[in-house]
Amino acid sequence: MKVFFSTIRSIVLILVGLVVLIAAIKGLCDAATLWQARNWPAVTARVDQCSLDRRYGKRDSWWEVTAAFSYGNGFEQHYQETWTPPDSPRYSRGPDPVVNSSEEEALARKFCARAAAGGLRVSADHPSLAWRSEAVETGEWKMDLGMGLGFSLAGLLLIAVGVALWPGREAAVKSAKARKLRQAARAGREKAGKSRRADS
Repeated sequence: MKVFFSTIRSIVLILVGLVVLIAAIKGLCDAATLWQARNWPAVTARVDQCSLDRRYGKRDSWWEVTAAFSYGNGFEQHYQETWTPPDSPRYSRGPDPVVNSSEEEALARKFCARAAAGGLRVSADHPSLAWRSEAVETGEWKMDLGMGLGFSLAGLLLIAVGVALWPGREAAVKSAKARKLRQAARAGREKAGKSRRADS
């Protein structure tokens, strides 16, 4: 039973590490795209849909914006993104403050209007690749890069711990060491035997 739970623990650690690594890869890809988007031309975009959602952490809560854009000739291209505005109010939890509907509507109008006014940066070679101009101009790629590197280290650490705690690994290591010692002892005996024969 102990081996079973140890195996489950290692599997969970490795799987969580892999999930964290996937998140790290996404963050690094976003950082690379944002960095490249600095050279993309700015285009006019239309906000077709924009909504505000409250997100909760352990100690505070904040607003997250989701917007659907149309751009290009005849506004035939579409792009959707979810982000946290840098000036989003932060509310301390415990208890959660009540935000009235008028304040929420005012924030929604502010963030959505800014997204519409900023437009998009669109790749000249691949028109389907787009990003909010505000995200490009404020250097969000640096934050995504930092988060990607941090998640990469965390994911690798979790995987390493899961592998190190894998049941039977210690026994396998001891067996390998014992095998090397036996081989070394056998080689020593053979060398000693050859020396005695040479002396005689």
